[in-house]
Amino acid sequence: MKSGIDFEEMSCRKIPRFFHNVIAEWQACAKISYDIRSQFRLSVDFVLSRLLFALPRHFVNRVRQVRTHDGATICYRLNRGDLQSIREVWLEEAYRLPLPDPSGVLLDLGANIGLTSVWLAKRYRFSRIIAVEPVADNAVLVRRNLELNGIEGVVLEAAIGPKEGSARFQVHRNSNQGRLSDSGTPVAMVTVESILSEHLVSQLDLVKVDIEGGEQELFLGPTGWLDQTKAIIIEFHPLLVDYPGLIRLLQGRGFEYIPANTAFLNNMDCFWRPRHAPDVS
Repeated sequence: MKSGIDFEEMSCRKIPRFFHNVIAEWQACAKISYDIRSQFRLSVDFVLSRLLFALPRHFVNRVRQVRTHDGATICYRLNRGDLQSIREVWLEEAYRLPLPDPSGVLLDLGANIGLTSVWLAKRYRFSRIIAVEPVADNAVLVRRNLELNGIEGVVLEAAIGPKEGSARFQVHRNSNQGRLSDSGTPVAMVTVESILSEHLVSQLDLVKVDIEGGEQELFLGPTGWLDQTKAIIIEFHPLLVDYPGLIRLLQGRGFEYIPANTAFLNNMDCFWRPRHAPDVS
């Protein structure tokens, strides 16, 4: 009778899965890369992101730069979070919009290193981007990615929330999973209303939300800005928020709901005001 963990059996399962994932990622990188150099860089980094524990410390978080087939240049660091974001945004196209092509102002809440801002700007016709990101090291790369791609945008180094002031932000070892917490690094907090006022924005054509559970306080706080918003694409965190309640709240404000993975594979939850609805500007 066996007892405990059978490490040999685990290895027999994990090794084929590892190589299957490597091959799939290599093929996906080939599809999105501008050239062989970029394909090689991305493919190798996806492998290395699974082996960070074995790498010399000075290799981790090194900044890379690659070009994509759609003309974008993106900077990222050699860490698991940045590579996960590339997989989600570029390989899986999770922010592809299941609604008529938007234009105008994009507000990116939880911009991380700016990959989603760049992808959306390249795919659609946004004339202006406002990116909100509380982690200083991430905000540096947001600015760099916008500049590299000639995208007009402003980066606000702050957390988004229901009130102006300060908060604490807990940085996660995965660079894309930090969140507001009772402990952590002090950061500024801004509201959507203050952003609209300070930057003279009368209408938000798309709000992207990925704030690791902070969406609960955001949508239960002052929400006058929703009446100035045409569409929202959001990554909900059901273990941290009242997922059904927030959906009902947004539907009650006149948004039509398009659930995740219903328009096409990997699409995020999306809310929009159909074209036959009154203009909210």
